[in-house]
Amino acid sequence: MSFPWQTHDGEERTAHAWPSESCRAVVACVHGLSGSGEQFHPLPERLSGYSFYALDLRGQGRDPVPERRGMALDVETQLRDIASFVSALRRHHRDTPVFLMGESMGSLLSATYATRQHPAASRVDGVILSVPVVGLRREIPVVVKRALRLLARLLPRTKLPPSRFVNGKSFAPPLTRDTAYQEALREKPHHIRDYTLRFLTELGELIDGSHAVAGELDHRVLVLAAGQDCFVKPGQIETWFQRIPSSDKTLRLYPEAYHLLWHDWDREAVVEDLREWLETRSGT
Repeated sequence: MSFPWQTHDGEERTAHAWPSESCRAVVACVHGLSGSGEQFHPLPERLSGYSFYALDLRGQGRDPVPERRGMALDVETQLRDIASFVSALRRHHRDTPVFLMGESMGSLLSATYATRQHPAASRVDGVILSVPVVGLRREIPVVVKRALRLLARLLPRTKLPPSRFVNGKSFAPPLTRDTAYQEALREKPHHIRDYTLRFLTELGELIDGSHAVAGELDHRVLVLAAGQDCFVKPGQIETWFQRIPSSDKTLRLYPEAYHLLWHDWDREAVVEDLREWLETRSGT
């Protein structure tokens, strides 16, 4: 199913929708780099009683404006779009809790969103952050970051695969132990192989700024981490989690899991943790 909504600047969009007839809470989903909202589908299939809606971020592979794909992250624009999306869901589901759920880069956007001041119409009742990339396993030297910022100003449209900063190669590392799904991802229409230096620099700044964001995150928050994540070490996430001042915060680690938690072999444990967290925070 699909859910119609309008971006902050008036673009008509449709989000992926899995509504529940007996809706205890709404989960608004924000995907990661080179992803799509459709990738959240295993969750509503296993979590009855909750309505899931997932947008497709502008600048990613499902952006209806092809010229924008892979060009710029533009965090402030993304946050304004998320606000419009949340507002549309609140109008559609009045008097129902709305939780914001992000995956990977989407987790960083969701956490940042939760620290901002919003009118009642676009506030969320808590955040779920799956594998937030709050750092990189393969640390990028400061001098390289400075060079990238300079090149992004001089050659903003030059493109590189993000994997160059993850494993030093032109192809992405394994995101899941489900090899069939991993292979299928490469063929998905939303898959973007290369991003501009501007986009990659903006993403790096979002990652670097995530520790300041953690210190301002006072919402109810669930953080999910994968022990074998190709992007970020679980210790980096744990250190980040400790900075969160919220009195209601939960961290769950799946030691053998890869990055795409609900497309990996530990998905059932992940779903049960999500179910428990949502049930205790959704009312009756």
